[in-house]
Amino acid sequence: MTRTFFCCLLFATAVCCAAAARGGEYPDRPVRLLIPFAPGGASDFGGRLVAAGLSEILGQQFVVDNRGGASGLIATEIVVRSQPNGYTLFLGNVNTMAINPYIQQMKVDPIKELAAIAPVASIPTVIAGHSSVTGSTLKEFIDHALRSGREVRNGTATLASPGRFLMVAFFKNLGIKVLEVPYNGAGPATTALLAGEIEILPVTVASIASLVRAGKLKALAVTQKSRVPLLPDVPTMPELGYPDIVMGQWNGVFGPAALPRSVVLKLHKAITRAMKDEQVIQRLNTAAAEAVFSQSPQEYATYVRGEHTRWGKIIRDSGLAAK
Repeated sequence: MTRTFFCCLLFATAVCCAAAARGGEYPDRPVRLLIPFAPGGASDFGGRLVAAGLSEILGQQFVVDNRGGASGLIATEIVVRSQPNGYTLFLGNVNTMAINPYIQQMKVDPIKELAAIAPVASIPTVIAGHSSVTGSTLKEFIDHALRSGREVRNGTATLASPGRFLMVAFFKNLGIKVLEVPYNGAGPATTALLAGEIEILPVTVASIASLVRAGKLKALAVTQKSRVPLLPDVPTMPELGYPDIVMGQWNGVFGPAALPRSVVLKLHKAITRAMKDEQVIQRLNTAAAEAVFSQSPQEYATYVRGEHTRWGKIIRDSGLAAK
């Protein structure tokens, strides 16, 4: 080995070690973001916005990979079993992180085997009613149901829908009899509501705002703490006297649990910056969604664990599909 070659080898080794110490390489190739839903929904929209923002901020392409089916179990398992290097990420949501563990036979534990990195968006839900239901708010509808002692026909978009468990538990707690009518998606459920097959339906604001404005459906309440700009006259559940009935279809970015701390922090900073962009905020607002932020990955992980615990109680109270 010549002296020149040896010196070059030492120099190259030193450069590699210094770069590794700085952690500056990540990402040095495209990153895959798995979204556990079909393209086109509100959560998919938020995921694509954050992927585009990360691509610009971090200088590498973040590729959206839609892996729908099995209520998100397929995508969850892929990410849990991927290499913990930051090149396979997951857009987890309330279903995959807080509801599935209680209603699905899962081969992985998303709370223990996924690292929470940063929130992305929250998608508000509205309790929509058929145009013929009594009352202009959910409180008036409930008061009438209690006086009459009748059964309420409550629709749900899917068997794993957060609104399914929340509304059944809510009505049972009030002593109202419920006929649960599940559908295969928000589209068929909304069609059934328009036809009067069901009386009420928890659904995303963006999907029915135009129908409410046209007088074809009633918006009885939004299930969050503040009013929604697309439906500014619709009261919140806390305003109606139900402070605990709050539900947002939140989502955020996760990775394998053994993800290096430096990668988690870098992604958290970049995701937060992407979601604070004014154009991103405005685009989410047009879809009746809002950008959400956390001060740190630890703060977001605490929120996700709290949601996991809260939804476990709601599911048990509903008596539906609890393991």
